[in-house]
Amino acid sequence: MDVEGAGGGSGGTPPLPRSIWVVAWGSLASQVLLLADRGVAFDSWAGVVLSVCFGALLVGYVSAGVVRARPVRFVLACVVMVLGALSELVSVLSASGQDALDVLTLLASVTVLGALVVFRGSDWFLWQRTRSPDSGRAPIGPLVAVAVLVGVLGGVAAPQDGGLDAPVRVGAR
Repeated sequence: MDVEGAGGGSGGTPPLPRSIWVVAWGSLASQVLLLADRGVAFDSWAGVVLSVCFGALLVGYVSAGVVRARPVRFVLACVVMVLGALSELVSVLSASGQDALDVLTLLASVTVLGALVVFRGSDWFLWQRTRSPDSGRAPIGPLVAVAVLVGVLGGVAAPQDGGLDAPVRVGAR
């Protein structure tokens, strides 16, 4: 089990496992790569601010649930990460995905997924599963701060261009 890590346990609290830090920093690396690939969104400052706030709140909330071993948020995070990794794999395998940035993004996603699997088997995760949601707060502030930064970067990144340039016509001929 992965029990060594940053953050010592107090009393019966196991330490935060290294694997969850790999998830956090790997997710941040993925967002930095995404930002490097897409650039910054400049279409509408109000839209960017709204996107940044929403991204920070959503990713922070889901991440706090993952670290606290909440089943629904853990499964949601796994589904999002698997879909992202599959999308990146398709990008790497397609003709348009032959640059190093796509490969690095795929490697970061696979690393995050592997670390999430290791985290799932850690003493911390198992300990969190024995606690009720209202049994006090676990010391996870620095991890959630990294998650909020991931959400902020996701909100700043320009949307992906789907490559479709088809006009929509409504009306009779």
